[in-house]
Amino acid sequence: MTGPETDTFTQAPAPVMLVVDSIDSSGTATQLNSASADAGAIDLGSFDPTTDGIIQVSGFDVMHTKVIGGQSVVIAFGGLSGATLPLFVQRTGEMARLPNPPTDARPSPVAGVIAGRYLVVTGGADASLAATTMIYDLANLAPVSPAVTLPLTPTSMAFVTDPTTGDPIGWFINDTGVEQFDFETGIAYSVTLPTGFSFTDISGGATVSAPDGSQYIVGATRPTGATQAVLELDAMGNPSWLTLAAARAGAAATWVPSVGLVVTGGSTMANGAEVITVSTASTGSSYAFPPDPSIGAGAAALNGADVLIAGGTLPDGSSAGVRMIELSCTAQCAPTPWQPLGATLAQAQAFAVTATSAVVVGSEPSTSAAPGLTHVYRVTSSATTEVPTKLAHAYAGALASPIGVVGSVLLVGGAPAIESFGL
Repeated sequence: MTGPETDTFTQAPAPVMLVVDSIDSSGTATQLNSASADAGAIDLGSFDPTTDGIIQVSGFDVMHTKVIGGQSVVIAFGGLSGATLPLFVQRTGEMARLPNPPTDARPSPVAGVIAGRYLVVTGGADASLAATTMIYDLANLAPVSPAVTLPLTPTSMAFVTDPTTGDPIGWFINDTGVEQFDFETGIAYSVTLPTGFSFTDISGGATVSAPDGSQYIVGATRPTGATQAVLELDAMGNPSWLTLAAARAGAAATWVPSVGLVVTGGSTMANGAEVITVSTASTGSSYAFPPDPSIGAGAAALNGADVLIAGGTLPDGSSAGVRMIELSCTAQCAPTPWQPLGATLAQAQAFAVTATSAVVVGSEPSTSAAPGLTHVYRVTSSATTEVPTKLAHAYAGALASPIGVVGSVLLVGGAPAIESFGL
């Protein structure tokens, strides 16, 4: 399925060969078959019905360059027999709109994904929509109906799995409280958080996920209201508090494998970056970087030692640019500048593609000539390239795509479309 884009298979250079792979839980790809791009069908052979995996399609031109791609969510292969599996494919390196687009166009949405399949869009800056919730099924490529009514309108949220029932559980937080919601039963539960901090200390904070299934709602990433509070939800959904070394507001946060939760910026006085090594500590330790007063930047772990920080604004309203910090530095550390973005981004998010490249998504500040206009960039240390969106979005949000390879991004909110950047 190509959604509203009509030239996926005809745009030059056109694909001439399709390759279909299955990807197992370890990330190992096994080629199932290949065929010409105009083939009416491709025989995928037999599957072990007890296993799960991903079906991936890649299209190559006459020069053997990948020009289209797409993949499914994780599926149970035993359920494929006799079934139709819709799979979204798009041009690589471009934006494309997903099929069956929702009419929801709320700016500044709160967005997340349940169980790697259901895209949840709620909250946001439009008061007429903030109390409603849009759920889009990335397996069937269509909105879920009827809409779900949440127990509160969240400014922050996270999703876990009930260890007893296997039901998907949402944690929804705003300035008035915190609730759990069981998406299987539709039952809401009030939550009493551990002592130490309050829900008001993390309301509005972004959620950072770790590979082991734990999640971290980082209050310091909200644009105002400096705080040291981080709510950890472990893989079983158990809550506990972590404490940053310094109170921050408008900070950036990311998970760095083998390091921990890294938080940068958001303070004119504190060190420019700090880490909570969750496996051994519950409080932050500072890196030897000078203060980074930027607000609204995005952060992404490029590898086990480097973090890209992109976008955000400085106290005078100018762009904070794109810079990389080396976590291995121990003294007289300074960020390494990358090529600047083409616009000042007041609300930015970053997604690593490789150890030397990333995707940056963000929106212009309200004071700019194009207030709220969302931009997407491919960035390296030596070049920055804007990727045009199919529709103009205002204050859109972004998240890593469950139906794309590493570096693929979904763009939601600010326009009646869900756009995908694919690689």
